[in-house]
Amino acid sequence: MAKLTLLKFVSKLVVAGAALTMVATGCGADAGDDDEDTVSSEDAILASSLTGGAFKLYAQPNAAPNPSCDVHTSLTLTSKGGARADLREAVDGFCEIYVAPSERAYRLRLAGTSCGSKIYKGKKRIGGKTREITITDHRTRLCRDLVPAKIIVDETDATGAVHTKYSFDGKPPAPAPTSTWLTISPRQCGGNPWNGAAPAPGQDPSHLQGEAGQVHDFFRATGIELEQIGFAHPAEPMMVCMACSCPRGDTLVVHAKSSADAQRLVSEFGFAPIDNALTRAPTQCGTNPWEGGQQLQNDADESRQLSSWASSAGAPLTGAGFLDHTEQRFVCMACSCPRGDLAIAFPKDAAASAKLETLGFAPIQN
Repeated sequence: MAKLTLLKFVSKLVVAGAALTMVATGCGADAGDDDEDTVSSEDAILASSLTGGAFKLYAQPNAAPNPSCDVHTSLTLTSKGGARADLREAVDGFCEIYVAPSERAYRLRLAGTSCGSKIYKGKKRIGGKTREITITDHRTRLCRDLVPAKIIVDETDATGAVHTKYSFDGKPPAPAPTSTWLTISPRQCGGNPWNGAAPAPGQDPSHLQGEAGQVHDFFRATGIELEQIGFAHPAEPMMVCMACSCPRGDTLVVHAKSSADAQRLVSEFGFAPIDNALTRAPTQCGTNPWEGGQQLQNDADESRQLSSWASSAGAPLTGAGFLDHTEQRFVCMACSCPRGDLAIAFPKDAAASAKLETLGFAPIQN
């Protein structure tokens, strides 16, 4: 009888112990289900190469945030105590918008590398749902390809949908608009890129004659549109060297169709913007004051005549020239009608510029 009582007592202890174990295990599972990092401590140590930093994330690469109402995801990367990513939703600015922070944190492991870029992964169970994150860090990328952002984050939400976001990397501001009037000094020996140029396949030859036509054909073939083309000549004779790398002494002057075309001429071909020139539309029949009733035979002679006349009128120039339109224009034949070209003058100083305006010239307009 005593043995039976003792056996019952031991059985009760075993059952009670099992129950306590089940309760303890159940409590542990519930607690972990609410907030459980599923990255092991060993994996976290492998992520010690993580470079910290704070970033704003957006749904599109190369985002243009609105400073007055900047809705974004805030990401902080840290390697203190193991690699970690902290995220929350945020809004900056003055707009009256409420954004639920939805703060979450992931312990990260290094999952791989590619071309110097590092890929980190993490998991977290929240409310019985497993959320995952992949962070691709291109800040140390060695390959010379273009990536959409320095940091790319792929994160699952509670429904299992994956959301990709990109860091805002502070893109440089767009370059300031460039003057559409530009000039360059041609080189000797026909060594300029446009010399001998022919129209691109499928394009008609330029109606402009000589070197101006070659300039037009060459830049059209590169996708750069010009409205006017001409050559300016120095007001006074100048000495030039005879090597093929030396300038000829004249300057090519162009009026680009857009600021984008002008920026390409500057960055790709070495043109320089013009900001101190004035123009005037010449008239027919030798009626321009610099012609003296004569119709001069070529632009070079008329350019020098224009410089001489301007100087005698109290507006000394450093150079002058004539530009033709790249698109054909019809003009009337009366002596008071425009010839169709454009005279351009480069004043020596501010006083000469002011004087030219009283002589019928106007500052260039972009």
